[in-house]
Amino acid sequence: MKTNILYNSFAAFLILIGMAACTNLDETVYSETTTKTFYSSAEEVTANYLKPYTRLYVTSSLAHWICGELSSDCAAWPQKGKHGYDGGKWQQLHYHTWTPEHHEIKGAWNNTYQAIGYCNEFLNNIESVDVSKMNLPVSLEQMKAEMRALRAYHYYLLVDNFRDVPVVTKVGEPRSPEPLAAADVIQFIEDEIAEVIEDLPAKGDASAYGHFTQAAAHMLLAKVYLNSEVYIGTARWQDCINEVDKIKGYSMVADWKEPFKARNENCDENIFVVPFEQSKITGFYHHAFMMHYSHQQGFNLEYKPWNGIVVQPDHYRSFDDADTRLEQFLVGPQFDQEGNPLLGQEEAKDEPLVLTIDITSMTNSREDEGARSVKYEVVIGEAFEVNNDYVIWRYTDAQMMKAEALVRMNKTSEALPIVNQVRERAFGNANYNYTEATLTLDEFLAERGREFSFEGHRRQDLVRFGKFGEAWWDKKPTTGKEVFPYPLTATDNNPNLSN
Repeated sequence: MKTNILYNSFAAFLILIGMAACTNLDETVYSETTTKTFYSSAEEVTANYLKPYTRLYVTSSLAHWICGELSSDCAAWPQKGKHGYDGGKWQQLHYHTWTPEHHEIKGAWNNTYQAIGYCNEFLNNIESVDVSKMNLPVSLEQMKAEMRALRAYHYYLLVDNFRDVPVVTKVGEPRSPEPLAAADVIQFIEDEIAEVIEDLPAKGDASAYGHFTQAAAHMLLAKVYLNSEVYIGTARWQDCINEVDKIKGYSMVADWKEPFKARNENCDENIFVVPFEQSKITGFYHHAFMMHYSHQQGFNLEYKPWNGIVVQPDHYRSFDDADTRLEQFLVGPQFDQEGNPLLGQEEAKDEPLVLTIDITSMTNSREDEGARSVKYEVVIGEAFEVNNDYVIWRYTDAQMMKAEALVRMNKTSEALPIVNQVRERAFGNANYNYTEATLTLDEFLAERGREFSFEGHRRQDLVRFGKFGEAWWDKKPTTGKEVFPYPLTATDNNPNLSN
């Protein structure tokens, strides 16, 4: 069981919110009395310090993941019979025909700025609070450092999705901020990390798990530098390598499945995660998106999955038959725990459920079309809310980023041992290792697709490799879609924003 302060204090935070909501109906003007009404004890300060972490899954997965994966050549949410149209938003992501009114793009913008607002709220309010007599779980310096680093992380997400964006550090000020050039936002990120990194927790600290650590800070900078040529037109490959080399205490574990186990909190590969626990922190329900309705019986689940997101056929076929990473997909005949065939419920009603690799199209498919991702371990009898901690960054990604930078610097011989370690883990031997001749950039992109399938990195990778506009399964070539538009609600509310 997880016992760090992120769990225990968040539970306290929920209790405090509930008490405030249920026992006092008098109007409170929070903009004038916030620090007096909700920063008066160690528990209240801690609750506000943890509040931005409660948005991490929404910003990193439900927003960033959905826009990134469903606009890529990896995942898709096709219409299956009468289900899955949802106003056409999944098809628009797949076909790259979105507009500023797209619901998920608006979510990526709003949720990320809400998380930034929580960070700003804490940083602004804590300046007028005397904590000298409070028994805080960590130092105030660490709290402020985490808030600034977490804020920087969210600005990285905004740059990745939208490029030029407003940078705000005060709640509500200015009312209509002007967007900064991506280069200036990145400079802000770099400056923030440089100022706070020594005050961030290190791996092994009691307060480190699930928090923004020194290793996460180096990973953030490495990500920024890896994509720098896309963001601002300046390659920074060596800077990426330098940051990866500063990540200490982590390793590529022997089993590629371990980072995604139901109890993955002790995995030495996971650098930055969003912790989840059924009884304390809820909200992670990836399996509901992926699995077929009948998998409720197949895994004795307490809920009925939505039969939504599938694996694109070309992505599935990019794996060699000997690649054990194929085990992350459900495909072919499906059975319950006693070996009885599961049955279809819609177009394949009362027929044995056989998940096909091929899919007719985004607009016309069946309930049984498309393999399903179960990269995160499914537990028999699982509840809707799962115990798997959501992985934002892991060490294998850091090493593959370093290897890519080396390849781009014409040092493929130095990259080979890194990439081949990943391959040997996947195949169980060295028979499928790359050579300098075979490890081309196109092959590197394909290998990243296999290793980080359904982890939320694919759109970024395709953009970096110049492949985001290419054709793939049921998608024609597109241009000019590497950056999402500002949402219509944002441009309506801020005259300084325009598409």
